[in-house]
Amino acid sequence: MTLSLPLSPGTNPLTGMVLVLLLVGAISNPANAQQAWQVDRTDSVATLSLGEGLNALQVGLARVTGRVEFGSSVFANPIITLAIGGSKDKAEYATMSFVSTSSSTLNTGKLIVTGDLSVTRVSREVTMSPNEAYAGPQYGPPVAHTSTHQITFVFSTSREFSAHDDVIRWSGMGIVSRETFPQFVDAITLDDWPSFLINDEKCTVPSTIAEDYHGPDCTGTVIASVSNITAPTGEPSGEGFYGFEPIVTPDRNHATISLNLQLKQMATRVSSN
Repeated sequence: MTLSLPLSPGTNPLTGMVLVLLLVGAISNPANAQQAWQVDRTDSVATLSLGEGLNALQVGLARVTGRVEFGSSVFANPIITLAIGGSKDKAEYATMSFVSTSSSTLNTGKLIVTGDLSVTRVSREVTMSPNEAYAGPQYGPPVAHTSTHQITFVFSTSREFSAHDDVIRWSGMGIVSRETFPQFVDAITLDDWPSFLINDEKCTVPSTIAEDYHGPDCTGTVIASVSNITAPTGEPSGEGFYGFEPIVTPDRNHATISLNLQLKQMATRVSSN
């Protein structure tokens, strides 16, 4: 490509060269390319724990959806928007969302992402009136309470690509104290989060219900499950044995959210910013 700029007779040639270089730079880099990645709900999981570090007790799991946009290269200046779902089919449940506001890279290569974490807890008033026509508890309309606080995630920058080079496995972790964000710790402590997540779950109810009925038979692929180190409560054959319990007694003044995300690449977007 040849560029020709008309210069007046009195123009310094060096000035003309500078103008050419500036114009070439504007044409070759007209905008910043944004690499957009979709958070794959089928394989993206948030693990919610009480405590932190070695004294963290996994409480439950949640699926994650959302979108991540990187800057000029993968892991550069990410813009992250996440939705962390709860079990909405229950009388009381919680959901969370995260929107990043800034990021920086440590000397260790870890990526620090700061943003706003919102926790919405939904509750319903329950009415129980036992009588001859009693058909179970009656639930009132849902009432939602949302609280938002800033949180910092530490993300890895290791890349694990699929054969087609269009998938990233990305992990991050954030720790919250009850003093700064009590609603988050309460959501983990008080709400009922699933202990495992299943893809392609299909359940069938037996045609006949006998004394050994144990509920519907379900099949599917378990993608994640709560994993805590446990120990027996006593000798397995002794009178004091009543199962296994986690060996960790967590600090209930702190809570941890760990993200294991699978990102699928979307079309590259060009931004003029």
